[in-house]
Amino acid sequence: MDNEQVRFERLVAGGDALGHLADGRVVFVPGALPGELVDVQITQAKKDFARGEVAAIIEPSAHRVTPPCPNVERGCGGCSWQHLDVSQHMDAKVQIVREALKRTAKIDDADITVGGQVASEGTRTTVRMAVNAEGKLGFRRANSHDVIDTPTCLIAHPLLNNFIADVRVKGATEVTLRCAVATGEIGAWLHNEDGEEAQGASITGLPKHTEIGRMAVVHEHVHDVALQVSMSAFFQASPQAAEMLVSAVNDAAGEEALTGQLGLVVDAYGGGGLFTATLVDNDVPVTIVESSPSACADARRNLHEHAVNIQQIAFEQWSPQIAGLVIADPARNGLGAAGVENLALTEASKVVLVSCDAVAGARDIRLLMNAGYTCDSITVLDLFPHTPHVEVVSAFTRT
Repeated sequence: MDNEQVRFERLVAGGDALGHLADGRVVFVPGALPGELVDVQITQAKKDFARGEVAAIIEPSAHRVTPPCPNVERGCGGCSWQHLDVSQHMDAKVQIVREALKRTAKIDDADITVGGQVASEGTRTTVRMAVNAEGKLGFRRANSHDVIDTPTCLIAHPLLNNFIADVRVKGATEVTLRCAVATGEIGAWLHNEDGEEAQGASITGLPKHTEIGRMAVVHEHVHDVALQVSMSAFFQASPQAAEMLVSAVNDAAGEEALTGQLGLVVDAYGGGGLFTATLVDNDVPVTIVESSPSACADARRNLHEHAVNIQQIAFEQWSPQIAGLVIADPARNGLGAAGVENLALTEASKVVLVSCDAVAGARDIRLLMNAGYTCDSITVLDLFPHTPHVEVVSAFTRT
């Protein structure tokens, strides 16, 4: 396909730059930045839009930098915003959220609070890595199954970088590594791309006393609370990220709701009990709704002193209870219509929504507003450095 020079306008959800071709069609290009004039090679042409690749930067942005991680030049697709100065990441993410709110939630000029931003290097305590033909660990090339050997990772915690280069794996295509900053513990889980246990697989090069397997656990501290985290359960990318998220949820929910004065607290998609363990007193009645067996096992351990009812079921299939507060932290695809419908049946006076996708979050905000809730605040957090991923915490009251 032909090349065309394009002046790019903004970054969009997913991280690509958006511009317009000479014929008026929108074009999406990874690796370009707002304000840049770029020679674009068109790779996909549709009736209403096109996609392309950077052939050459003709007029670079003042915010373009040399990627700080050498793995980027070698093809690693793990961090797609390393060409953008870190000082610009939060502003770019706020603009992505603002655009999603305008287009999807139909909220013009949203009042957005800028929240916390984790350090740009050496904080991530969980990494999911692929295994190459030699048994070495690496990350995949963008939009490819090719594995790029990555002996160290810019964003990984030093506890992981200390040994990544030494690891060798047989019989598994992926490995999840997790460390606990508070205890120094290391865990490893061997699996395939679908997250299924790699039976008969082996791994060498790990530190002594590493726990291995799907149900291996480490113990992390957040808000001075010790938490068990299983290898196959979700946890925030780092303790620093967890601290920032807990603080944002605390501010959004408020003391009255968190102390049970409004009624039952429902911790939806509650995982291992992060929010309940750190924000809710032991004697406040809480229902945790979580579908993952390993996360529920962690929650039972982490909340054994709490007045908690743990229900292992998908939130959309859960039988709603009348509640005062619902904290919902769904996966990247968000609540959706079924989730919002079930949440509304709780008649909760207060709702806190945690969204890790700007567009899905904006959709859920509109659905909640249509269900009778007023959106009181929206806070944007940058918990995933060098990537377009964003966390949004929204607070609602029932009208």
